Amino acid sequence: MIADYLDLCRGLVDSVAAQEDAIAEAAALFSETILAGRMVHLFGSGHSRILVEEMWPRYGSFPGFNPIVELSLSFHNLVVGANGQRQAMFLENVHGLAGRILRNYDITAQDTALIASSSGCNLVPIEMAEEFKRRGVKVVAIISKAHSEASRSQRRDGRKLQDFADIVLDTGAPVGDAMIEVPGLETPVGPGSTIGGCLLINSIKVEVAALLTEAGQPPTVLTAPALIGREASAEIFEKAYDEHAHRLSALYATAGENVPAPAGGGRDRNDRGDRGDRRGRRGEDRESRPERSERAPRDERGPREERVAERPERAERPERVAERAPERAARPERNERTERPERREERPERREERPARPEGRGRGDDRPARPAPAPVPAPAPQAEEPEGFDEGSADWDSEETGAPAEVVRTEPEKPANWSTMDDIERRLWLRQNSGGSPEPRAESGRTEGGRSEGGRGERGGRDDREGGFRRRSRRGGRGRRN
Repeated sequence: MIADYLDLCRGLVDSVAAQEDAIAEAAALFSETILAGRMVHLFGSGHSRILVEEMWPRYGSFPGFNPIVELSLSFHNLVVGANGQRQAMFLENVHGLAGRILRNYDITAQDTALIASSSGCNLVPIEMAEEFKRRGVKVVAIISKAHSEASRSQRRDGRKLQDFADIVLDTGAPVGDAMIEVPGLETPVGPGSTIGGCLLINSIKVEVAALLTEAGQPPTVLTAPALIGREASAEIFEKAYDEHAHRLSALYATAGENVPAPAGGGRDRNDRGDRGDRRGRRGEDRESRPERSERAPRDERGPREERVAERPERAERPERVAERAPERAARPERNERTERPERREERPERREERPARPEGRGRGDDRPARPAPAPVPAPAPQAEEPEGFDEGSADWDSEETGAPAEVVRTEPEKPANWSTMDDIERRLWLRQNSGGSPEPRAESGRTEGGRSEGGRGERGGRDDREGGFRRRSRRGGRGRRN
């Protein structure tokens, strides 16, 4: 199995060697960007992140490349749980994420981009290339052509990464990426896209270094201490990182100012979600229609007969009109049709005579009259107060005098300044001048336990039961216990 895998890897080397012209073309684009002081943007999701980090930063590499590595798309070392593989694979196909990522940078047409995706069918790498192209950036794509052609794009219109790339490089990996068939094992093992991808990356890198050196700006290459010594290696590292920071700072200086507006105007299409594609297609359909102002006026369209003759489906209409002419002529005119009284005579079932109503009675007088309400009996006379009444006398407590109706005292005559007195003064005056002779008050209902049956929740204070008589307490009030 080992020998078989190595032999297939040698085949990948041959596949990369056959693309030398395309590799040189990509290297020329990248060297022009670096010489202009700009950067080559690198992007890869999932395991394609390996190719991004293979370009920069590592030993044998140099500044001029901007590795865009989203941890949400590539940090899946935990496999399951938080930051697991399921989330990363899901986010690889979230619409609009690529636009949000590139919104952080000030990208110009002097920049270039390298996007790696073995299948070229996941949504984020495809939209990343689309966003770069929308900003006028040249795009180089690294894919496995055999695997991509056998895979289905996650994009609705079916387009893949290579459809948005200026240069397409092939890793040479087979369909499914794995290359070795193990006897007794149903599925193959040993992927080859990483091998072919790294060959492409380093082939581009060495060619760019040669072009920069020829142009008089040799790159600052990260070199191991074992080769040039610790101090020289450390000095090169610091110098290379400073150069990377300076180049990167230009991408943030005017971030957002050079973002092109979408073709239809308004917000960024990626902010609208999947509605962007649908609205774009509807806009194209509307653009193909003629404007309302360009249409011929109604008066210039010619008479109706000519327009009808131009419609093949209505060409036979005049003949049909001619055939129906005798039938329409035989119909009576609307004013010659039978009137309503004549039609009523034809309906004997509706001519039943009803009995005449007496004079002076209307339609509703045929109903039987309602019976008159029963007379309400007059209230019984109140019992008169016996002579010599005294609240504390024996006559009040005895049963011989009879129980009077509910007794209250009459309100004394109010003073002249009653209208100018406030509420507190009035209450004090009433409390001090509560004398007077009692007089009977008509009850609205029989009181029982201090509550009136005829009134609404009236409380009469304490009922004293002395000698069989009920007496209302003098100070009984609403809601007050005596």
